[in-house]
Amino acid sequence: MSYPKILKKIKKFWLEIILISIALVVTISSIVLYLLSTPKGIDNISDNTSTAFETDAKVEKMYVDVSGAVNIPGLYEASNTDRLKNLIEKAGGLTPDADKDYFAINFNLANRVVDEQKIYIPTVWEVSNGYYIDNTTQTNEPLSNRNNDLSLETISVNEATLEELDTLPGVGKITAQKIIDNRPYGALQELIDRKILGKTVYENIKILIGI
Repeated sequence: MSYPKILKKIKKFWLEIILISIALVVTISSIVLYLLSTPKGIDNISDNTSTAFETDAKVEKMYVDVSGAVNIPGLYEASNTDRLKNLIEKAGGLTPDADKDYFAINFNLANRVVDEQKIYIPTVWEVSNGYYIDNTTQTNEPLSNRNNDLSLETISVNEATLEELDTLPGVGKITAQKIIDNRPYGALQELIDRKILGKTVYENIKILIGI
């Protein structure tokens, strides 16, 4: 086909050619704009989601002392999302001599723990001998504010009789007499330092005795 014939055909269909060209330009421009804008939108969504997650998931570390009738007493690291149930589980659960009825009445497993909290679980012996008084009034007040609802009467190592000292778990008449013979005491630690009590017995009764 000669060049003049081609020009004639172009002149005949010039309007169609222009419309097709415009349509191609618009289509290509739309595709380019879409490809450029999509990654930016995804990045923004990702950033916003990440920031929201970090804010909601903020966790504070704290330390709680769990002792008494638990299998693994000690100082445990906890977080502001932990409940009393979590700390009891970390401490190995209750021992066979724990007063489970007292525990069920006075401790709320759903309570959140707080930093520097002391959790002491009494034994059946401690409750039955009057060292702890049952609190049968249920309350929604946080455990830390109620100080575990424990009313404790201590035995003075400087003033108690042999019979009173003999009621302490792990302390028989011979050890009770040793405590009396080595009076007075300026601090409970002297019971260890003077080798009057073994460490295990001391740890078991230190909350039950005073100067």
